[in-house]
Amino acid sequence: MPDVTFEQLMEQYFFNHSIRPATEWSYQKVVRTFKKYTQELPADVSNELVLEWRIFVLKELKLEACTWNNKVTHMRALFNFGMKKGLLPHKENPFNKAVVRVGKKKKKTLSKAQVKTVYRLMEQHQELERRFPQSYSISSRANACYPAWFWLAVLDTLSCTGMRQNQLLHVRLRDVNLEERWIDVISEGSKNHREFRVPITSALHPRLAEILERSLAAGAELDEQLFNVNRFDLKRIAQSAPGEHDSNMGIYPIRAFFRRVSRECRFVVSPHRFRHTVATNLMKFPDRNIQAVKRLLGHSSLRSTLEYIDEDIDSLRELLEQELMR
Repeated sequence: MPDVTFEQLMEQYFFNHSIRPATEWSYQKVVRTFKKYTQELPADVSNELVLEWRIFVLKELKLEACTWNNKVTHMRALFNFGMKKGLLPHKENPFNKAVVRVGKKKKKTLSKAQVKTVYRLMEQHQELERRFPQSYSISSRANACYPAWFWLAVLDTLSCTGMRQNQLLHVRLRDVNLEERWIDVISEGSKNHREFRVPITSALHPRLAEILERSLAAGAELDEQLFNVNRFDLKRIAQSAPGEHDSNMGIYPIRAFFRRVSRECRFVVSPHRFRHTVATNLMKFPDRNIQAVKRLLGHSSLRSTLEYIDEDIDSLRELLEQELMR
């Protein structure tokens, strides 16, 4: 099949592999970026073209090496599948040996001051919503931070559990036990397909209780998604077809929310930065917390957890001053 398109190749790949919708989306995104660079069909893709694309991605677009390697991983898997199934004429995968070395970088975290700024911003949104409810609920212009109480519950969950974005989206009402104070993180949302349980802290409990109560009042079933802004956005409900607002929330509302917060705070805020922050703070005392952090983050191996050990500059300064005093 020399004329096979990328769409046909992906369709066959998805049919033959049991992968999640989020993973399918990531493959489609990578392919879209490649097709923007070249109009060549898969059969005509050469290693030289791949290396030219690499220069474009790294030098022209100035994307990170890890971003490029992620693209290579996806494309290499598609081409390996196509070659194995006889859909592509290649003798060798053109994406082989195309990865670049990634330097070890410090995990991107949020400082205490930045976290306070984020919460202060959202509390301001909440107060404005309380004072001017009509302008927020029926305004013709969408507000990604509306309703503020919902997004505060999202922030609390991320900052108190270190969940990934996809894990948050897969939490169902039945996965939250307020009495015994735990949340089940199900395998469908986990990167390594593992199911585990995270604790509900005293700081997280009130907003989880609120979102559970409001979800049940809105008619949500126990097997339905807990963090679903579609249930509470009055403008979305008014403009949607019957039953449409009951559909699951995807990644786009979360991305829109964090883009808006980042813009208003003037620094980058993301779900993964909250995850890095939780882990890095706990790993300031690795001898005491390493197993706990491994369990909290759902890591399969200690190697992933150990990456969060960072030089605590305050402790380092104190140690240095003690040595110099001698």
